[in-house]
Amino acid sequence: MTTPTPEKIQKRLGSLVANAIAFDGVVYRSSTPEYASASDLISGIGSKLRGQRWNPAGIAMVYASLTPEAAMVETLAHYRYYGIAIEDAMPRMFVGIQVKVSSVLDLRGPESIRRLGVSKRVLLTADWRRELLTGLLPISQLIGLAAFNLGVEGLLVPSAAERNGTNLLLFPDNLLKDSKVSVLGISK
Repeated sequence: MTTPTPEKIQKRLGSLVANAIAFDGVVYRSSTPEYASASDLISGIGSKLRGQRWNPAGIAMVYASLTPEAAMVETLAHYRYYGIAIEDAMPRMFVGIQVKVSSVLDLRGPESIRRLGVSKRVLLTADWRRELLTGLLPISQLIGLAAFNLGVEGLLVPSAAERNGTNLLLFPDNLLKDSKVSVLGISK
């Protein structure tokens, strides 16, 4: 399967916007203590500076998981990829974030994946970091860019690190006026 052009991804994702759903619940994030302030945890600044699996550099995205276990697995997978010993990755802060948004694209189901024209296997196994080093924009980043441009507040995506895990990815710059995103248990 060839990688669709950015224009095709934008058009295909656009056809899914009418099916956007609301999300109201608690998600979980892992952070180093240095960046564990409430404002840092929901700013997306780290991903904006460097880019990550689902967003190119320049677009802020908050990465969170639907369970604390998935957040831990995602964190450990990151460190393992770079060959960093797990004990050197500690300490970590795990926090809950209350999220209430109304425009999320759910990209977990086979119909959404089919309509995008991308295989789930490619989304979950592509080495997006290596692709960036070769000058390619990974398919997951193309999808994130298209979603951002379409104005959705976030994406629900399958975890690449935990077999049955789900991640909620939020675009802080696309949050609607009535949306709420707040870190639980941290006041500043």
